Amino acid sequence: MAELVDTLYVDFQKVFDKVPHERLLRKLKSHGIRGSDIHHGNGTQQAFYSASNVLYISLHRYDNGNFFPGSGAPEEVGSGMGVGYNVNIAWTGGVDPPIGDVEYLTAFRTVVMPIANEFSPDVVLVSAGFDAVEGHLSPLGGYSVTAKCFGHLTKQLMKLAGGRVVLALEGGHDLTAICDASEACVSALLDVELESLDQALLQQKPNVNAVSTLEKVIEIQSKHWSSVKRYAAAVGCSLSEAQKGEAEEAETVSAMASLSVDTEQGSTNCTPR
Repeated sequence: MAELVDTLYVDFQKVFDKVPHERLLRKLKSHGIRGSDIHHGNGTQQAFYSASNVLYISLHRYDNGNFFPGSGAPEEVGSGMGVGYNVNIAWTGGVDPPIGDVEYLTAFRTVVMPIANEFSPDVVLVSAGFDAVEGHLSPLGGYSVTAKCFGHLTKQLMKLAGGRVVLALEGGHDLTAICDASEACVSALLDVELESLDQALLQQKPNVNAVSTLEKVIEIQSKHWSSVKRYAAAVGCSLSEAQKGEAEEAETVSAMASLSVDTEQGSTNCTPR
């Protein structure tokens, strides 16, 4: 029987794929990550809920179970051997304010990429549905993630699995949004230089609903993935603050060499711990 490879499912949407030789893969949806589709990938979650060779990560609108399909609570972490290999970033709080670029980039920085790197997948399969992209109004969407942002998220996923990332287009409800987001993601796959993120975006902090969601996810997943613990205090930071904190941490590590430094964790400190 063909050996099952360790797989990261980046579930941007809710489909799953089975490739030849029983090598199971899944998309970035975040990171497995599901991110571009706004709905939870309940079918994919169910298919791999007890599997330890598939990491499934889903970023989706949840609203305490009141948004279709109502599944994907952060407490749903897997069963049996698969406990810890199911990660739901279940956005709650509706669309006032809507979840957008800052919130998705923060989710990748504090949850998706740390867990994905710790898992170290052989391949990343992304089901690329795009109804989280701006242009999809409630009840079909309601979020304001830009196509450019999805290009940058795809670029981050390319750092995993030696760049072995597969995106399967699933669609959306707004043709312009689908085309723009698809172009951005394909450009990232082709290593085309992406348009830089706006400086104003880098200075913006994630909204309070998103911070609450991510703090809850980190609290739950830190039992299974040690890598997310160090980001608990930095969830509410802007991207520029986080980058500065990470640079300062790197300088400290370099200066102290092999010495271990114990520092007190502060709630507003943007340096990972």
